[in-house]
Amino acid sequence: MNISFNKLIVDRTAYNDPLTHRLKQKLPDAAVEIVPDVTPFLHPHRTSKESLVITHQKGKFIKDFPGATGTPPCSEKCITTLLNCPFSCSYCYLQSYLDHRQIIVFSNTERMKEELKTVLTNNPPSRITTGEMGDSLAIDHLTETTADLLPLFKDTGTLLEVRTKSTNIDHLLHHSGKGSSLPSTIENSDRLLVTWTLSPRNAIKKEEHGAARLEDRLNAISKISGSGIKVAIRFDPIIPSYFTQVEYEEIVRSLKRVAKNRIYRFELGILRFPPGLWENVRSKYPGSAIMRGEYHRDTEGKIRFYRPTRVKIYRELHRIISNHFTDVPVELSMEHNSVWQDAGIPIPS
Repeated sequence: MNISFNKLIVDRTAYNDPLTHRLKQKLPDAAVEIVPDVTPFLHPHRTSKESLVITHQKGKFIKDFPGATGTPPCSEKCITTLLNCPFSCSYCYLQSYLDHRQIIVFSNTERMKEELKTVLTNNPPSRITTGEMGDSLAIDHLTETTADLLPLFKDTGTLLEVRTKSTNIDHLLHHSGKGSSLPSTIENSDRLLVTWTLSPRNAIKKEEHGAARLEDRLNAISKISGSGIKVAIRFDPIIPSYFTQVEYEEIVRSLKRVAKNRIYRFELGILRFPPGLWENVRSKYPGSAIMRGEYHRDTEGKIRFYRPTRVKIYRELHRIISNHFTDVPVELSMEHNSVWQDAGIPIPS
């Protein structure tokens, strides 16, 4: 998996940034268009992801994860290094946040790093992820964002978490090779957590368009865990119409084989639709299996699957995981404390 681009659309203010120069070097055949404003290129009718937009982040880079009433406190933060993703998952919540498909990279990385240093010094969370607004690793071989940020986490109690559905990991394992001016990621591997989202094969084939196959993700997990880097697993979203005990048992057994005892944590979350996403998916993917079943709108405006079925799925999956990974924490994503309790999953203190 080696995603590339045939054009760079560069905001004039970003043209002399080091990240812009790096991308030009990594993509020597890409046309470069310098523009005074990238906004006209962020249009819903522009459907191609073959262009990469480079500009400055004007707001904060680091934010808290939005909490919900009655859910356990969240000890994570997210850092927005880019917007959008080269994959086209039918359920992707970015559809309800972005009205365009262009991938945007923020090149004012010095301000990003200063903001990160402040957070790590004054209010350090357990984890900071780059994967909330786009896949962390899909184009990381071009941006080198992980290697650029990771040294700042050295000697802190915070992990840099990268989340992915890709197999784009070779640059992490061989980053100190020819032409790289950044420190080797492996040297700081105790502060890195690589988290893969996994789904059954049929769900990947039909719903996660462009993302890596399950077998390829498992091979990548084997390589990363074998190198000593921490690995985590997200079964999120679990799509009820694709859920079977047999398939998830097979995935967990495969993880036991490829990652042995190196899984750091599991995170479970059943597909939910923030405001606007249900209508978007229904319009783009009429008849999609992801919308089958009994859904309802909760008190915060999200459309969720029937609660007793959610609890049943969580309970079954927690049992499967616990049978193979006895001491690995299992956590729920965006679920009320009562759902944790009914599913028999300990609430983190």
